[in-house]
Amino acid sequence: MRRLPSILSLVLLHGLLTAADPASSPFHIRGTLPWHNFLSGPTAWDEEDYAKYLDHLKRLGLNYVVFHCYTGGAERYAPYVEPIIRIQYRDVLPLGCFDTSLTARWGYRSLRLSEFPFDTAKLFPKYGGADAFGAKCAVLPKSNDEHYRMAQALMKRVVEMAHERGIQVGIGFEFGIHPPEFPSVVPPGSWIRGANIPDPYHPASIEILRNTIDDLLRAYPGLDWVWLWLHEHTMHVGRATSAGELFRAALERDKKHFEEAGNPDAIITGVWSLGYIQQAHDYLAKRAPKVRLAISGWGGGAQLPGLLAGLDRALPTNIVFSCLNPSQGWDPQPPFLAEIGKHRPVWAIPWLEGDARLWHLQPRVSLLREHVTLAARQKLDGVLAIHWRTEEIRANLDAFGRFTRNPDAAPTMEEFYREDCEAQFGKEAAAPVADKLARYDREQSLQAYSPEYYPYDPGWGRLKPELRARLTNELAELSQLAPKVKDVSRKANLDWLLANWEFTLLLDDVSRDLEPAYRLKDRWLAELTETNSFAAELAEARKALQAAPVEKLIRTFARRVRSKGELGELSAINQKVWLTYRELGKFLAEAGSAPK
Repeated sequence: MRRLPSILSLVLLHGLLTAADPASSPFHIRGTLPWHNFLSGPTAWDEEDYAKYLDHLKRLGLNYVVFHCYTGGAERYAPYVEPIIRIQYRDVLPLGCFDTSLTARWGYRSLRLSEFPFDTAKLFPKYGGADAFGAKCAVLPKSNDEHYRMAQALMKRVVEMAHERGIQVGIGFEFGIHPPEFPSVVPPGSWIRGANIPDPYHPASIEILRNTIDDLLRAYPGLDWVWLWLHEHTMHVGRATSAGELFRAALERDKKHFEEAGNPDAIITGVWSLGYIQQAHDYLAKRAPKVRLAISGWGGGAQLPGLLAGLDRALPTNIVFSCLNPSQGWDPQPPFLAEIGKHRPVWAIPWLEGDARLWHLQPRVSLLREHVTLAARQKLDGVLAIHWRTEEIRANLDAFGRFTRNPDAAPTMEEFYREDCEAQFGKEAAAPVADKLARYDREQSLQAYSPEYYPYDPGWGRLKPELRARLTNELAELSQLAPKVKDVSRKANLDWLLANWEFTLLLDDVSRDLEPAYRLKDRWLAELTETNSFAAELAEARKALQAAPVEKLIRTFARRVRSKGELGELSAINQKVWLTYRELGKFLAEAGSAPK
């Protein structure tokens, strides 16, 4: 990675970031939730990447970081086990690893570094001769056990480094979500049938929960917090039809806490969650009384928010409540958190970015200002911010840090961009760049679809004509500013921004050009093509595919790479767009002149 900011720009930026004393903050907890799973996030980080990140948090005056660990689940999560936590039961150790460019999860398609197109492989580090991009603890292990040992050694070091910087650490998992190997070895009676989830009162479920907590305490001495997450898809698999005697008794005893949720599924989910959380609380109090417990989950209406009032009535007040802000952070935390916050610590979790647009810029300073200042008015105890990438959301993170230190003195979104753009791009370019970013932030109009959790299809990156025209004009205008910027690092920062604009336009081009072949292939496989029109459609699809600026797209993104996260995005573009392009070319070359 290259084109790092100059010392001067870092000094100017540091001045912006330390303008307020963290001691004046109304929030005891101010931190982040960098999310493992995509190659653009901490999944691909090594120790030096974590060190840089933690240094940045310290400069911002943030004092907390928490990591979530997937241990399987429903839908696309089913086989996804991350090795941060080693959950062993009856001598069964689930297959676990962090993703690399050779794994096929979260919409990724396996691709070796040596197969990366257009010389992009040269940008990627190679560890021990491994022909894959990923963290060292993901590409170097030769066994399942080694995946766990190396990943946990890395995360243990992360906990130590955070403590050295005065930052508390939490690590969390989704309660009641077992790795895919366990249904084969748990007693049949340990499942709540219909809902197909483990019974929190069955001895097998209790043992797995305790094994999970024990491993966290063993692997990470000095860990400050254990987090319990309600799974994003927990009760979506069906209506509970039968359960053990203890769960039925708990349902009769505790359903009163959740009746206001309004439907039987929510009542069962609430009682089920209460069983797991209470057991974890009691066990942790015995095993490690100094380690605190927090609960969290997704903010959709059918997810955690509807349960929080009932859980608040039933659980000890030393358990911290938190919840991701709804709609990938487009909406603020719900008002009722303020009521819960009157008698227990409550933390809001705004989003620095949403994972439905991880190949695009997401200016969110205005949203963050709104959500942080609302948390201060609600008298919440803390605010954390979820994210995956680092380079693209740097301004959002810096604004978040500034707002959390002193919400009453929070600059306006426009003021923040003017100051930040002067530090990043110099006085020559600051005003026009700040005006554009502020407008996109205010309108939230720079929207295009690129959901990293799905495989690529030609719907990604599509722009409305008016947005495309606007971006094209702005790219020309900003390009004219470049010769006026004299400082080398600021010129590089401007080029990085221009490459973002260019990539956005090119992804729209590529997706439009791939769509005819993509749709034709689907119809051909479904035998929906017409014999008399197939040859013409085939010729049109070939013409469009040949025109697709795929090489320019990938080289443009490669031009802006200067962080591990951006390498992860480039890897994803190769694995998703390039392989789709190559697959469609093969289809068009081999397709006959008549429908299948």
